[in-house]
Formats: sequence, structure tokens, C-alpha cells
Amino acid sequence: MKVITPEPVASVRAAAEIRTAILDGSLPPGARVRQEELAAKLGVSREPVRQALAILEHEGLVHNGVHRRAVIAPIDPSLVVEIYEFREVIEAYAAGMAARSDFDPKPLREVIVQGRKAVKSGTVGELIELDLRFHNHLYRASANRVVMEVMRAQWSHIRRAMTVTLTAREYRDRAWNEHEAILDAIVARQALQASNLASAHARNAGIFIGRNLGKIAGRK
Repeated sequence: MKVITPEPVASVRAAAEIRTAILDGSLPPGARVRQEELAAKLGVSREPVRQALAILEHEGLVHNGVHRRAVIAPIDPSLVVEIYEFREVIEAYAAGMAARSDFDPKPLREVIVQGRKAVKSGTVGELIELDLRFHNHLYRASANRVVMEVMRAQWSHIRRAMTVTLTAREYRDRAWNEHEAILDAIVARQALQASNLASAHARNAGIFIGRNLGKIAGRK
């Protein structure tokens, strides 16, 4: 075995910091970044930053260019729509499986309570985190490791799309109403109803976000 150098650890940490900045909009789509500037902000050498940008390019968040420059990848509305179409199937499966399992609803009840509070006084970032928490609970309840792994890879794209579109109070209220209806069906062991509600929820969200991404693209 060879001695492990600290560089890979630094690159992973750098990737995490840059990813967070991309997802919360601090580094907006289309922004040009330089390795030297990122290295200075992160307090590391250029090599971990170069490796971090390669990681993020693989995730579809960064387009690497020449002269150590990179561009934050634009949000692709068609990709987001395709992800939500995929989610219709996954969410239906996860909710249906949860309704057939020994499912503890208390954590999700608490998430819904927090979500409703965040609609009134929280930030978009807080709403997105709570939304992510709700759906991750459902994925875990499905007891399907493939579902959890596949959806983990899609949440970066979903989060970015939500960040630039999740501003309408009406949608925020509706989303949490739909979350609660899904959970009620799961608790009642109504697997088909839970599946249908979860599928409709993903479809409604996809229509809303896709429409607003289209409006944003049309203004550019």
C-alpha cells in the first residue's frame, strides 16, 4: 500500500464548498470562475481546486474550459423536466412501498410542521432542505438502495431548479398540502392511493418548475 496524501481529501472538501455555492446560487449559472480565485477563497492550492472542478464537471454542475477557467453550468430546463418525469415513477414506487411497510410517520409529521412554518417565515433554502428531507424519508422507507442512490445523484439538479423558481406562496402551500396527503395515505396503508398522490405531486412540481424555467430562459 502507498501512503495516502492529503490532496484527495482537500479536493473533496473543496468540491463540497463549491457545490454548496452553486446550489444556493452564490455561484449562479453562467458565472465564470478561476482556479486561482477559488483557491484563494478556500485557502488551498490550485491542485485541489482543479480536482474539485473535475468532480463537479462529472456531476454536471461545472463546464471546465481553457486557461484554468470554468463556467458554472446553466440549468437545463429539458433535463429538469426529464428528471421530474422520472420522479413520477420513483415517488409512486417509494410511497407505495412505504404504505406496505412498518412505517413510523412521526419524523415526516415533524417535517411537514416545519415546512408549513417555513412557508410563512422561512427562506427558500430552508424550504428546499425540508422538501429534500421529506422525500429522502420516503426513499428510505422504500428499503430500496438503488432508489436512494439514483435520487441522490439527481438532487443537485432539482435543488438548483427549485432555488430559481420556488418563490410563489401558492406553490409552497400546495406542495405541503400534497406532502401531508401522501403521508396520510401511507399511514392508512392505502398503497395505491399513496402511489397516485406521490406521482401527481411530482408531476405538479415538474409542471410548475418547468414552466417557470421556461419563462426565465425566455427573458435571457
